[in-house]
This record gives sequence, structure tokens and C-alpha cells, in this order.
Amino acid sequence: MTPPHTSGSLGAVARKARWFAAVWLATPGLSGCVASIESHPPIADPASVIALATNREGPHEPSFLQFDWRYGDRRGDVRGEGVARYNPLDSLRLDLFTSGEVAMAVALVGGEIRSQGQIEEVEIPPLPLVFAMAGLFRPAASDAPGAYLVGSDSVLVYGGGEVRRYFYLREGRLRRVEDRRHGRTIRRVNVEWPADGRWPETAEYRNLLVPNRVRWTMKEIRSVDGRFPAEVYDLPIRP
Repeated sequence: MTPPHTSGSLGAVARKARWFAAVWLATPGLSGCVASIESHPPIADPASVIALATNREGPHEPSFLQFDWRYGDRRGDVRGEGVARYNPLDSLRLDLFTSGEVAMAVALVGGEIRSQGQIEEVEIPPLPLVFAMAGLFRPAASDAPGAYLVGSDSVLVYGGGEVRRYFYLREGRLRRVEDRRHGRTIRRVNVEWPADGRWPETAEYRNLLVPNRVRWTMKEIRSVDGRFPAEVYDLPIRP
């Protein structure tokens, strides 16, 4: 496969757009406190919400995806194209191209993040948030969550310490994930779905502390015959 041509590299844009952080932090609502989810009506059976999210009609077959992506932090931003290879239920590999070369490869498999490339220059989101960007509900938590009805969404809440993770679901589809510390959002994933389709059309991750963000927009999705070989996901384990 010939890597697609893109518009820059991480090193080339390091000093290009320092306004990014100022615009980010000035955006209303991104860094402030939000209303408590736990103040909303509880859902009596969280397991039913989990089952619907896990077993929804969706990517139950190996799939190949192509997407545009953009990464930005205090140094500026960079964009390119990427491909993903998915084996159900929890193996996902992302290859990100920039300047005609593979800038980074990330594999999620067996509850681990594996990666190679320029990992020292970008932040890789926590494992459940990377899955969330693909529209996949994979909380990676063994404790039983709380569940609350918030408008049209069912919200599952994991973690009982100072940081809690909130999964917003509507009719089994993951719409948003937020990490909150003492009620303040510190990380967020927003997912947008097409009117009909098994994969999101856009997804964006934001770290409000650093800050940085990753956004991708889907271009092509196709099912493949047979699972991808296991060695596709055999990248170095990320320390």
C-alpha cells in the first residue's frame, strides 16, 4: 500500500500555531465545572444498558476503514490520512500517515495499547477512549457502574475515586465519554454518527489539561472476508 500524501509532519509544525492553546482554553464550557450526573434519576438495571451497548448491531465482522485525521497541541497541528483494521470484538490497529510516511501505528488488543513510531511527540489517549473514538464501548473496568438517565441518554459511571469516567449512550450507541476530576471535565471524546451506519462519521478526543486534541473523519468503510492475521496487531507494548 502506498502511503497517502499529506500536508506536514509533527516536527515541521512544532512552532507553527501557538494560538491553538489560547483558542482552546477560551472556548466556553471546556474547562469549567458541569452539573452532577449523579443528581439525575438512577437507572435500576445498569446491566441492561451495558448489554445493549456491547451487543448493539454494529461492527461484528472484520472491517477495513480509511479516515482523515488531525492532531493538535501547544506546538501547532498536523493532519494526514489513516487506515484502521478491526477484528471483533476488541482488536483495532490504526496506521497514521503524514508526509508520505507512517508517522505512528497503534494497536489495541487484549486490553493493551501497543505502538510504534513517533510516540514521544504525541499523546495516546487511554485505551477506553481510543475505542470510544471508533464508537466502541469498551470500559475496561471490572467494577459495577452507576447508571443515570440524563435527557435522552443513559449514562454509565465508572470509578469511585477523584476521577470518574462517564459513558453517554443513546439507543446503545456511544455518543460521548468524559473523565471528570471532582466534577471538572479533564478529558472528553465526542462521537457523531451518520443517519444509518455501523461506524461513526467523526470523532474527537480532547485533553483539557495539556491541552491537545485528535479528530478523525471517516472516508471509507468496508467489510473483509476473514479476520486479519494476529501479527497485524503485534506491535511493541507501550510502557
